Amino acid sequence: MTIRQWKEQSDRSFRICAFGSSNTELSLENRGRHNWVDWFYINVRKEIGNHVSVTNLGIGGETAMDLLGRIGRDVNPLQPSLVIVTIGGNDAGTEVPTTLYAERLKTICSTIREYQAVPVLQTYYCPLYHQSPPGFRARFEANMQVNRDISSEWDIPLVDQYGYFEPLYHNDPETYEKLMRDWLHVNPLGNLVMGQFLSASFGLPPIPVPEDMQQEFNPLYEKMNALAIR
Repeated sequence: MTIRQWKEQSDRSFRICAFGSSNTELSLENRGRHNWVDWFYINVRKEIGNHVSVTNLGIGGETAMDLLGRIGRDVNPLQPSLVIVTIGGNDAGTEVPTTLYAERLKTICSTIREYQAVPVLQTYYCPLYHQSPPGFRARFEANMQVNRDISSEWDIPLVDQYGYFEPLYHNDPETYEKLMRDWLHVNPLGNLVMGQFLSASFGLPPIPVPEDMQQEFNPLYEKMNALAIR
């Protein structure tokens, strides 16, 4: 994706915005650990350069409509080069029709392009469906497919976290729960997995895993990689 070429353009600055809901926002719920935005930022600065910054624009509880309501306030003034959009879970939870979600997501992407920035669509990880409300799974999976469809139709980069996380949930839900803090949010381990997958999607090397996380993280990550290859 785009950011690899920025390494040789250190005479100018670049900004990436992470635009989403509670899956994105800075939170005390992460037990003092980095979330995926932090991990990605650390890796970008390390591998591309300190002329690139990443700004977290996540706010918990938001839908695609909420993002549209604040995109002019929060995104446009920052003049980003690239915006990672991670949304759709709360739309599924509030039973927003899939067609309406798709219209709003398209408007978000077209607005980002009007700002002369590159939109990147990112799907969620996989929720714990066995703990979710009735009907949630079908709505959620439909929204994640909308992301894929718009990516294909509009030639927008896609980071399909769901496609990477779901095989572990499908094959071993008990082990998968080690990545989650509740049925709809990842914990520090899950955030590091997201950071690794996002980094790989942008062609960056793996993030060095802190020593005190390796014993828990490495077996999970190895199993997810093995399932992703199948």
